[in-house]
Amino acid sequence: MDKKTIKDPVRDKRKRLSFKAGMPPGTLVHIGKESNQQVSFSLVSYNTETAEEIPVSSVQQCVDAMKKGFIMWINVNGIHNTCVIEEIGKAFNLHPIVLEDITNTEQRPKFEDFDDYVFFTLKNLDFNKNERMINYDQMSFIFTDQLVISFQEKEQGIFDLIKERLLNGKSKSRSRGADFLVYLLIDAVVDTYFSVIEEQEVEIEHLEEEILKDVKGDSLKEIQNIKRDLIVLLRSVYPLREGISKLEKRESKFISDDTQMFFRDIYDHTIHIIESIETQRDILSGLMDIYLSSISNRMNAVMKVLTVIATIFIPITFVAGVYGMNFKVLPELGWEYGYLYFWIICIAVVIGMLIYFRRKKWL
Repeated sequence: MDKKTIKDPVRDKRKRLSFKAGMPPGTLVHIGKESNQQVSFSLVSYNTETAEEIPVSSVQQCVDAMKKGFIMWINVNGIHNTCVIEEIGKAFNLHPIVLEDITNTEQRPKFEDFDDYVFFTLKNLDFNKNERMINYDQMSFIFTDQLVISFQEKEQGIFDLIKERLLNGKSKSRSRGADFLVYLLIDAVVDTYFSVIEEQEVEIEHLEEEILKDVKGDSLKEIQNIKRDLIVLLRSVYPLREGISKLEKRESKFISDDTQMFFRDIYDHTIHIIESIETQRDILSGLMDIYLSSISNRMNAVMKVLTVIATIFIPITFVAGVYGMNFKVLPELGWEYGYLYFWIICIAVVIGMLIYFRRKKWL
């Protein structure tokens, strides 16, 4: 089975949280993998009757394109440029702590309800089948009753279908508020978790077949790799469940009662994901026990064979030792067929002991 690893902050070369030690709260520092790509924007404006994608390339153009009576969805690709993030914060009056959380890719999923907007952040997972690797990125959302701003580390195309449905009028989401758009975006991200979980299940099934068929030396390493991946998944899903629970239960003026029911569906999905991960952890624990038991049984089988061989040679060695003693008077030494008798006795002893071991079911 191909080795599968997961990219996380521990293994990637990226700025860590310790880089911010001693800095004042709200200081904008990008925590995560460094990037040289330029920050890009996309803007979709829609209401019940119409929708259009407005070409923009700067924060000021996004501000100028704002229309009354329209829901504006601004998607920002790239959070490594803190100057751009700070400019967005000033343009839309965002709290410095929120901007700090947006640029921190090690931020755990969280929900914050402010007077003027709602802030939500989570992790997006992606399984690379070619490299057998799981990647994850930080995603953040800020929304009001007429505005949604989504932040991605890089362009991934995960929201392309949602944008297409909005522009083509193939979805009822245009007749709903901005909170429903946020639901669609979060739901698209959570759906990626199911793909990762399914790939994990395939990995575990292959590993189980290998262990039951033949225990290999690298099986233990594969078990540990998958267990580490599951820990990273749980670090992303457990806080996500808490955040979705607040979206689903907390009374916010930006979340309608109808949309809360949809968020409840995402909450059920997170419960399902957590249960699947816990089940996989239990299976891996069982595989670890099977692996250790197989190694122990193999060792016991080897030791049994060696013990039988050693036990068979004990009487033969005794006989050979007796006639190897340096005494002048050994009556059997004068026998004409003494050597033949010696081998007959040895073979008889071996056969007799094997029969005895077989009857005792030691072999």
